[in-house]
Amino acid sequence: MAQLPLDGVRVLDLSQVFAGPTCTRILAELGADVIKVEARQRLDVPRNLIMTDNDIGDQPWNRACYFAVHNAGKRGLTLDLTVEQGRDLFRRLIPQSDVLVESFTPRVMAAFGLDYEAVCKLRPDIIMLSMSGYGQAGPYRDWSAYGMGLEPASGISATTGYRDGPPIRSGFAFTDPLTGVLAAGAVLAALHYRQRTGRGQYIDLSQHEGAIALVGAALMDYQMNGRLAERMGNRSSWAAPQGCYRCRGDDDWLVISIENDEEWATFCRATGHPEWAEDERFADVLARHENHDALDALIEGWTREQDHYEAFHLLQRAGVKAGPVLNGKKLLLDPHFRERHHFDLVDHPVLGRRPVHRHLAARFDRFEPRVDRAAPLLGQHNREVLQGILGLSDEELTSLETEGVIGTTPLLELPPELTLEMLQELLQQLLLPLEQMQEMGAVQAVEPDYRQQLGLDETAGG
Repeated sequence: MAQLPLDGVRVLDLSQVFAGPTCTRILAELGADVIKVEARQRLDVPRNLIMTDNDIGDQPWNRACYFAVHNAGKRGLTLDLTVEQGRDLFRRLIPQSDVLVESFTPRVMAAFGLDYEAVCKLRPDIIMLSMSGYGQAGPYRDWSAYGMGLEPASGISATTGYRDGPPIRSGFAFTDPLTGVLAAGAVLAALHYRQRTGRGQYIDLSQHEGAIALVGAALMDYQMNGRLAERMGNRSSWAAPQGCYRCRGDDDWLVISIENDEEWATFCRATGHPEWAEDERFADVLARHENHDALDALIEGWTREQDHYEAFHLLQRAGVKAGPVLNGKKLLLDPHFRERHHFDLVDHPVLGRRPVHRHLAARFDRFEPRVDRAAPLLGQHNREVLQGILGLSDEELTSLETEGVIGTTPLLELPPELTLEMLQELLQQLLLPLEQMQEMGAVQAVEPDYRQQLGLDETAGG
């Protein structure tokens, strides 16, 4: 198997949730040894999100599929950085590492005594990436930030929504994966710089600023023309028609975009309605813009009779830009993704065999990025890391476990009358039944045979 570009590079990963783990997941796919560091007192938030099979089991902190996807390929270490023993162990790992990634607000690493100045004293050529919400300087520097707040604050939400309606979020924390990809690129640039010069560096990445590139057109329009972009829903300021049209099926949709008269005539012929091309209301792009409502009604009259995949193939073969709206199930079963092997089958010790999508969506002809291990269980590699890298003895490990500095279960401050087992039982009771979630609209459908549909081996994993 070909050597990967980051073989031999070690990354200490203090990041959490979505953006930072996306960055380090990409580095892991490129061969880096990523050590994800968590505290038993403060687990990474996604360890609580989306329980596999809606069941917390006896290890709920190891059953969240959100965490399993974004942290595949990494090793897991627990360290309590609020105590000197934990900080000392972390400081001892720094000289053995090439990159340190963190996503706290700026005050946190300084409070730990682990700011860039302190880290550099331990390894002068280290690369340290801080990817806070608003950056390390400026009036917002100490404010907490999540994708759902950064999306509107960076201008994205001002352009998403329907005409004369309020701003609408994209449906997920869009700035998080974007920032993760930008952060991975920044680390790779810094590693290349270090290879050329021998010098490490500090990277201050503001998630707020990273999203600005997505609203470049709106910024330029105001700078050049004094115009404020308006919300247009699924429509376009130049293509017409453009929209998302309902197809045959309960929730099947097709997006279509036509930019010029030639594409419009091609679309009309492909759909069996050449007469639409002769209609004066749709004679050119300006006329189609003016009569977009009537045009949408005609198009949806056709799409409602079509399977969205078949219509997608029909229009693409004719040369018309179109795409089906795919949900999670359809993405996993999509023949194009399957033929390109975009999902790796990974055996997880608790969740069994699961398809995990690659975060680096690129094909290289000299090497193949890959995920060679499942996301770590909490503290799964404590012994492997602390003995294999730092040379700690069995006795030292036992002492650290006894004192709560490391461990493989959460360390929660519970009332004396509430045991961890009682808490797990309570959490299971609080999970809504899948049928009730469906009735509420929280999930679209529940398919108990999903493993068979995905072709997963029931005997793999735990």
